[in-house]
Amino acid sequence: GVALDKRGNVEADTSRYASSRAKIFACGDMRRGQSLVVWAIREGRQCAAAIDEALMGSTVLPR
Repeated sequence: GVALDKRGNVEADTSRYASSRAKIFACGDMRRGQSLVVWAIREGRQCAAAIDEALMGSTVLPR
């Protein structure tokens, strides 16, 4: 499994959205718990850019 925080959410940093397991990323409600949909959308976009960079070495997606 992946490391969880004290609330049971997946632990992931906000710069790369990487979890404690290689190639497993977490963002939005999975990372921070139930919250506003606008926060989940924002983190989803940032996470997509982080994943693109991790897989391709760079990204043209906005952060």
